Order: sequence, then structure tokens, then C-alpha cells
Amino acid sequence: MENTHEPIIEKQVFDKIQKMVIVQKYNRNEKKHKFLLDGLLFCYECKHKIGVRTTKNGKLNMICNNYRRNSKLGICTSHGFSYETLEKSILKYIKELFLAIDGRKIELNIKNNRTKQDYEKMLKQKQKEIKLIKDNIDKMYVDKLNGKVSEEMYERLFNKLISEVNQKEKEYNELKSKKEENGQDDSKEIKKIVKEFLELKKPTPEIMKVIINKIEIHQDKQIDILFNFKKLQTAPKSRGKKLQ
Repeated sequence: MENTHEPIIEKQVFDKIQKMVIVQKYNRNEKKHKFLLDGLLFCYECKHKIGVRTTKNGKLNMICNNYRRNSKLGICTSHGFSYETLEKSILKYIKELFLAIDGRKIELNIKNNRTKQDYEKMLKQKQKEIKLIKDNIDKMYVDKLNGKVSEEMYERLFNKLISEVNQKEKEYNELKSKKEENGQDDSKEIKKIVKEFLELKKPTPEIMKVIINKIEIHQDKQIDILFNFKKLQTAPKSRGKKLQ
């Protein structure tokens, strides 16, 4: 029943979302041709998938699916660039990158420019910060017992410091996870995929999905390639490449 309680979201926002839902119900079973980069293309701006369509003159153009479904609502932009140009650009870049890896011109033992020692230093620093806060909590409790701090002030400061400890411990665990990820060695697997790719006369959609996690297309024609292998994420120009 309408107007019986305060809405969780504004009616204007709710109505707009309903229009989006209605629009998205159409053309769900639309069949499409499989392309080399099919399933890997995403819109950087809205994070939805980018599809490939044949134009009237037989050319292949990309289009943001979110924009296609909701163009009348002014959601996102078309990202209507040439698919052929993108595919050639991606293949050229990956071949050059893999030739460099195969020729040992690119080191594969660097991740985010941080070494194991860097992470150890950062973890020790976080441990010191956590210990300092906990020591302050202990001192504050002693002050409360000695009547130097009121019960009200103790509760307020205690809650504040506990919140800080929880945040520091969360940051510590995140750093620890990153350190463990950094220690994983996928160099052998990368070299195997590099060899297979370079031996192929014509790459297949299957091997492209093994190599690439996703490709993000910006409205200004910039492309970001996110690889499936952690140690390829630091490869030169893997992010921020422009379509020519």
C-alpha cells in the first residue's frame, strides 16, 4: 500500500529503476555471433558488458549493452567504436608482449612494485600501531580504576580506540593476503600459455579467455587489459592503451 510508511528510496529514483527493469526485459533471447573477444569486453564507465553488432555497411561496432537497453534514459554512452580496430590492437599488443616475455626481456617476478621485504616492513608497522592502541586502552583502564578518568569518558574513548584497532587489524589482514598473493609463482604457467599463443596461426576465443580476465573500454577509446595471471598485471602498457 502506498504512502503508509517512509520510503527507503525516493519515489523518483524508484520509478527510474522500474523503467530500467522494464527495458531490460526485452531482447533477452537475442542470439549473437561469437567473436574472438566475446565475453571479455566491459564498459569502464558503468561496468556492464559491451556487445558487438554488425552495422548496415557490414562493419562490426561495439556498443555498451547498458546504453543500448536504456538509451532513452540517458544511462551511460554508446562506446560505439570499431571492433575490428580493437581486436587488431589487442592481438598486436599481446603478441609483442609475449614475444618480449619469450625473449626474457620482461621479468615476471615483480608484483605491484612491492617485494616480500616491503610487505614484511608494512606488516610490522601495522603490528606496532595495533600494539600502541591496545597499550593505550590498558593505561586508560588503569586511570579509570584510579579515578583519573570518569566512567563516561572511559566508555567513549574505549569505543573509539576499539574501532581504530578493528580498522588496523583489517588493514593488517589485507596486507597479509597481498603478501601471500605476491608470493605465488605463476611464471611456469605464463610461459606455457605464451608458447601456445605464439605457436597458433590464428588465436581462438578459448585461449583469449585463458589469457585475459577482461578488457575495459573507456568512452575516450582508452582500453585496460586485465590479465588472468597476477604477474602479468605489471606488464608495460597493459593498462591505459588508446585505440588508434
